[in-house]
Amino acid sequence: MEHTMKKQNLNTLICLLLAMLAFGCQKQGYIPDPVGEKIPYADTVRPTLKEELAQSAATIFYAAWQRSHMDSILKAQTIGKTNFTLLVPANAAMETAGYNLQTIQSMEPKMLDSLLLYHTLRNNVTPQDITGKADNFIAPTLLIHPQFILSSLRNSIPYNYRQQLQVKDGKMYVNGKVGGTGKYQPAANGGMWFIDKVIPRPAKSLLQLVEEDGRFNLLLQIMRYTDEQWNKIVTDANGYSNKPAFSLRFAWQVMPVNTEPIKIVQTTLFLPTDDAFKAAGFNTLQDLVDFNKRRGLPYWGLNEFGSGDVIGNFATDTLLNYHMNWGKTFNIPKEYNASRVAQNAPIIFSNVMTNAVLSNYLITGGVKYGTNEDPEDPEYYMPFDFAKDASGIKVKVKRAEFTPARVIDADIPAINGSLNAVDHLLIPKGFKIN
Repeated sequence: MEHTMKKQNLNTLICLLLAMLAFGCQKQGYIPDPVGEKIPYADTVRPTLKEELAQSAATIFYAAWQRSHMDSILKAQTIGKTNFTLLVPANAAMETAGYNLQTIQSMEPKMLDSLLLYHTLRNNVTPQDITGKADNFIAPTLLIHPQFILSSLRNSIPYNYRQQLQVKDGKMYVNGKVGGTGKYQPAANGGMWFIDKVIPRPAKSLLQLVEEDGRFNLLLQIMRYTDEQWNKIVTDANGYSNKPAFSLRFAWQVMPVNTEPIKIVQTTLFLPTDDAFKAAGFNTLQDLVDFNKRRGLPYWGLNEFGSGDVIGNFATDTLLNYHMNWGKTFNIPKEYNASRVAQNAPIIFSNVMTNAVLSNYLITGGVKYGTNEDPEDPEYYMPFDFAKDASGIKVKVKRAEFTPARVIDADIPAINGSLNAVDHLLIPKGFKIN
């Protein structure tokens, strides 16, 4: 019995010691400080992007990955827990774009790098980021053009190709176009969106697109004609003229410089086709020339400071400025000239061309330059009204009484922006054609 009591006392003592130990561990003062460096977290349960891709049905895209340098590129980009997002075209989309298993094996790995990097986004773009949102989510890709920089009056930044994404009503939009249903697969180091198209990478300037299109002949003719006439006015007075062509003034053309990199100014254009001019009664270049003559031509004279200058504009400048420059030339006072010229304007795609999204959209931010006494240029907001019916997207100048223009071809990608073709002129309020 004595032996039994000793055993019970020993058990009781052990229980008391365990209870004290458990109680002691709950007190903050008994927790030792961490020693050594923190071990980086790694998601060992979920597969990586490459592993998920290998298990997917996108075998052609995965074959391109295997032949590319993507493994080493992503490793070099990774700092800590860096995430990426893949926009993965289905096999049918790859084949439609000219890529199959045979062509992949014959391509240079660097060419495949460009294709894959253009479809790879920095950070993890999740369904919460792009589903049901009113505006597009703008995501920079890992593809950088080494010869370009995005330039504005404020600063210059590297030229990252970008994708604008939205998932709405069961459709995924990529740069304005339907790109799939919005199927997403998370991974340890980011996620993948499966899409139904290879995303076209812009390779031409807005000017090149317009010149090659064939639908904008009258527009090009009148802009070149008025440039020529303006230069003649100045040259007759001064002996020379150094005004840049319209394609540079309105950022259609890639800006040439003496040293690399080349400065890119981006914008969104709503350009009138030849049919748009004809709908307004202008069938030929001569019709537009006569229109300018009836309204009065610019001439050389003295400006408000008593200096020689060109006085006035061509009537077609007003007629076309909303197509070319968002109407800034005529809506922003001359003393705020920095905001009147071409600057980086938003690239707006057709899937968000609604008043709900764009009614108060900032086109040009206020610019402060020079001394403290210099005024800051004003902010300039969206000048257009948008509507949509069975025929498509309609756009007109706010408060204008003219027939809205229909966007007949939207979201044509360019190095320096996006081109939309319209079937009527964007005529401002109070402007008279006849």
